[in-house]
Amino acid sequence: MLDFNYTILIQFANFIVLLILLQIFLFRPVLTALKKRKDALGSLAKRVEELRDDTAALGRNYDESAKEKKRPILEQRESSLRDAHAGAMKIIEEARQRLTAELDKIKVTVRTEADQALQSLTEKTSQLAAEVVAKVMRRGA
Repeated sequence: MLDFNYTILIQFANFIVLLILLQIFLFRPVLTALKKRKDALGSLAKRVEELRDDTAALGRNYDESAKEKKRPILEQRESSLRDAHAGAMKIIEEARQRLTAELDKIKVTVRTEADQALQSLTEKTSQLAAEVVAKVMRRGA
């Protein structure tokens, strides 16, 4: 069976001393270094997240600022387009009125010339009729 003597106690004491020394010189420094590394990575991850949030906020602010700066330009553009359209419509209306007035003048001129031509033809017809009657009378006489 197993003899119980002091060597077992000494080996057990050596084992305990070895565990204590390993704890002091190996495990604790390694665990401390791992904890520091974990904390550093955590703080870096937190900082990265903060920077992402800041970047997103800056992007939104930039977009809003760009919209605000574009708004007067777009309003001015729309106003210019409305003014140009109104001006074009005014010019078209003036041209239409001028053309209508000119067309009316032309109609009056044509009507006057037609009336004059009709009157002239009527007079010539009367003269020709008188001449024909005179010739017929001369031949018949």
